[in-house]
Amino acid sequence: MTQILVTLNEDVATQTVRKAIELLRGVTSTMVFKNGTKADNKTACQQRYVKESLERAFDEVKRAERGEHKLKTDEEFMEELKAEGFV
Repeated sequence: MTQILVTLNEDVATQTVRKAIELLRGVTSTMVFKNGTKADNKTACQQRYVKESLERAFDEVKRAERGEHKLKTDEEFMEELKAEGFV
């Protein structure tokens, strides 16, 4: 089996090119892959991190409302950040 990689511009209709390739003799299958750039991957990682951080914070607030956990004061939080070297 031989494979050919075709790279398309953003403005080209993928389905049209795919249908044209399928009309060629000997073509057994076609697949479409969209490559994300490194910036897209970095953005996705950042979005996951923010989502996970917000979920943890929301869970911590819910536990505090139920009396299972005491929230830190802003002074305690800043001291913790300074101790860890973030500030």
